[in-house]
Parts: sequence; structure tokens; C-alpha cells
Amino acid sequence: MNLAFLGDALDHWKGSLIESLRNSNLLSGFAVDPMAVDWSAWQSDDVMAFARLLRINKSQIISHSVYIANRNTYFDEIRHNGDLFLDLDTGIATGRVQNIYRYIRPTEINKLLYNSNRLVAVYQHVRARVTSQRIDEVCRVLNGEIVGLQWCSCESSTVAMMFLSLSSVRVAKVATHIRHLLGQNASRRIRGAGSTT
Repeated sequence: MNLAFLGDALDHWKGSLIESLRNSNLLSGFAVDPMAVDWSAWQSDDVMAFARLLRINKSQIISHSVYIANRNTYFDEIRHNGDLFLDLDTGIATGRVQNIYRYIRPTEINKLLYNSNRLVAVYQHVRARVTSQRIDEVCRVLNGEIVGLQWCSCESSTVAMMFLSLSSVRVAKVATHIRHLLGQNASRRIRGAGSTT
């Protein structure tokens, strides 16, 4: 997340999706990590606006005392054990990247999922690619890192929300819910709900 983009149409999309899943009791102990590249610039009003846009309480937003580029310490500060939404600037890294603070590595997702029933939602921005091709690439890399990973994605032409878990039941319920929400349009928007293999 980048403060310059706070309040854009995608924040409303994210909030609508999160609210729908919460209202259907598909999220447990839910929290959000903005993974803000400019967290030190955020004011209390910015955090409140972000919470309102995502339709959550301000207390559900994880704050950090270290910069996101300090990876080990940053992820050690996530002590929350419930479901988690990571609102990255770009998404999941599938190789070497120039600005790691805009991404999350598959090894870091593995650490967040390890030995848990947790559901982790990850925002994925897509540039100059077909969204489904980018998600397929992400899944190939994740599968090489996380044994037993289950996933589904809600995709548009420029972004996707990926839902990741070690629990096939949890991912299947999310996929079923979103398919029901979208009706006949679901076949163009929802993929996965199974293993990345």
C-alpha cells in the first residue's frame, strides 16, 4: 500500500470483498497489514480512512516499528494468529525484484502459513500482462515453496486478490462464496480452489 493511492477505486473493491467474506463468517480473527512503503508518513486520519475503506475497525490494522525493507524484523512483528490480508504495493515476487518492499516473497508467505489453518489474502497488482498468466506464474513459484498450498483468486484485468491456505476446505468456501456473489460472471473472475499443482 502506498499513501498516494489511498482511497482509489481498488480500496473500495478490496473493502467490498472483505466485508462480504466477513458477513458470511468466512474470516476468523481477521487483521490487515497495509505493508505500507511509507508507513512513517501515515497520520491517524489516514489509518482511519484506510480502515473505513476496508470496512474494518482501526484496531484490526497491524502497525510496525520497522521499515518494510527490514524483512526479518518486519515479519517477526506480525504476531497476529488469525486470518490476514496483506495489501502490498505490487504483490508476490516470482523472482529477483528491484524493490522488495513492494512485494512479498513466497518464503515469507510460507512462514505466515506454517502449521496453521490461517487464510492469507494477498493483493496482486498486474502490469502489462494477462492477469490469469501472472497468477499462474505466482502459483508455480508458490508451489515450489509451500507444500500443500491451496489457493483461489478473484481476478480483474489489472488486479487480483489471492486467497492462500493449507486448508482446502477454507479456500473452497471462499471460492464458493465469491462464485455465488458473482453469479454467471464468476467463470471469468474466479479460479483455483484447489492445489497449485
